[in-house]
Amino acid sequence: MTDSQRLQEHVQEDSAADPFDAPIVEPSELAGASAERSATDHTVWSCVGNLTAVRSIRGRVREFLERFQLPDAVVDDAELAASELATNALLHSRSGQTGGVMTLFIRCEHPLVRVAVADQGEKNSEVSGETATVREENGDYGRGMLIIESCTSRSGEYWSDSTHTAWFEIDVPT
Repeated sequence: MTDSQRLQEHVQEDSAADPFDAPIVEPSELAGASAERSATDHTVWSCVGNLTAVRSIRGRVREFLERFQLPDAVVDDAELAASELATNALLHSRSGQTGGVMTLFIRCEHPLVRVAVADQGEKNSEVSGETATVREENGDYGRGMLIIESCTSRSGEYWSDSTHTAWFEIDVPT
């Protein structure tokens, strides 16, 4: 049995499960950590790259950051930017193809929030059967990175042989 067949069986077994049922560690539960805003915490969460992934990632970001009692504007901006990163991963990488997976990383270390979405690299057009499309100047593409730049303090991306990771940081006002 191939890895993708095992992943597909695993996904089918868990498809009825709510992605928010996964345990989340509260900052006060960390060894030696206090529940104060100065606590450092992070979470890593992987999900299947399908149409519900973006909604799940938005919810995960909001739920995680609200525990730190950050300003609403920071949580809203992080949620919006994470949604854009996840959408880009679905549209432009193998994560959006059958069997695709993407991973969300969130780190909240006052006064900074860092979020990253790792995907499975460039789409293989031979597998997907897609052909290259020419984007119109006023089309529905190309605004995601502008949105990310407008609501974050810093952003970037990097690649390895098999993955692409896009990230952003938001400075939390003190």
